[in-house]
This record gives sequence, structure tokens and C-alpha cells, in this order.
Amino acid sequence: MRQFTPSITHKAMNRDIFKLLLMGLMVLDHINYFISPYLADIFHIITRVVAVGFAYLVVEGLHYTHSRKDYLIRLGGWGIFMAVGNYLMNLFVLRKDYAMSIIGDNIFLTLFVGAVIICLWDNHQEQKKKQLLRVVSIILLLIGIMPVLEGSFIIFPFMLITQVTHQNIKKRNLSYLALMIVMAVIELPMALTVGTTDPLMIFDSIAMNASDIFFILIIPLLTFYSGRLGKYDSKLKYVFYLFYPLHLWVIHLLASLFCH
Repeated sequence: MRQFTPSITHKAMNRDIFKLLLMGLMVLDHINYFISPYLADIFHIITRVVAVGFAYLVVEGLHYTHSRKDYLIRLGGWGIFMAVGNYLMNLFVLRKDYAMSIIGDNIFLTLFVGAVIICLWDNHQEQKKKQLLRVVSIILLLIGIMPVLEGSFIIFPFMLITQVTHQNIKKRNLSYLALMIVMAVIELPMALTVGTTDPLMIFDSIAMNASDIFFILIIPLLTFYSGRLGKYDSKLKYVFYLFYPLHLWVIHLLASLFCH
């Protein structure tokens, strides 16, 4: 099987380092309860790479996995687990001001549907059925434009671009840039209509209302990603699945207990 992305084996970050970096950035994005609003804005911008970074790893994982069915079951199962956990946290633990969205704070479900889109697109059926499944894939992508699942608006097209262009880095990066431009056209006009010339207020509005465009920071990050398995890949395989819900639950719990 060909390497998912060609000519990257010499680069610095293996999969272990890439995952750990993304998890560290993930924490920065969720500690806004405990830091100043403008520092939270900065963290919110630089952490836009996290969701698309894990989305990239999912598309890469689907390329290498021995069983796409098992991969989808794992993502979907963790999505259900986190949805139930979020519900129980809201019901028994968290104050209303610090409640979590049942499906909105759940990247597993987004990655699961994104993985389904990739599997439908990259299927191995005869031509007529292949075309039908690709139509279903595009329909799911278009449904994902509605902001129901966390980050689906950007993650679904990002995952499809990653799949379609994975053997051509230049084409991949240009496609990411095109997606960023589309997002800028959609989001920036709304973000810039804040009715003030205060640079800090404009910065805050962009960080909160047009942050999706900063997913493009994934390009320099991927420049250093080798795609190679790390020394501890088997041990770290499920770390993200555990870390993601646990760190969110702990942060919301601490905020519920100590913030006013």
C-alpha cells in the first residue's frame, strides 16, 4: 500500500508527536473559563488546527486500517459514549451555566460522519454503484453544512479534500486555501460588522465569529508531519479517545465548582 502522503518520511513529527501536540493545543482551547477573554481569543485562533488535525489523522487511518468497519464502529461508539457522558454530567454534576452540549461538544460524532463520507466516496463498488455512493457522500457533506455537529461545517469538506488530494501535497494545500477563502467570504463580513473601530473588539469578533478560517494553520503544521508511526503508537492508540472526553469533563467540573 502506498504511503498516504508521499515524500514526507524525512520530516520531524511522527504520529505520536503530532497527536500529543494536538491534544496539548486542545486543552488551551477549552480553558477560557480561567483566563482573560483576549488570551482566550488568541488560544481560540491558534487551536483551530486541532479538529482538522484529528480529521486528517482519521482520513489517514482509513487509508491504512485493516477494517474500515471496525474503525467506524470505534468512532461511533466513542461518540455515543461521550454523548451519554455529557448528558449525565449536565444532569447530575454541572451547574446550568457550565453545561455541555450533548452532541455539540463531541468531535467523535463529527469525525464518525466525516469518516462515513470518506468511505462512501472511496468505495470499491462497480462504477454505477460507486457513482451512487459518491452522490450519497456529497449529500451527507451538504447536510453537514448545517451547524448541528461540532465543526462539521469545516471538517467535512476538509476531510473530503484530504482524501481526494492526498497524493499531491501542492494540490492539497491549494484546495485548503480555496476552502479558507470560501470560509472568509462567509464569515468575515459578519465578524467585521461590530459597529466599532476598537481594534481589540474587532479582534475579539474575528476570533469568535470568523475563527474557522484559521484552520489553514494546518498547512505549516503538516509541513513537519512525517506520517510515520511513533515508538509508542500502540500504547497511545486510545489515549485521544480517553483524553478528549475526560479533559472536557474535568474542565467543566472545575468551572462549575469554582467559577462565578
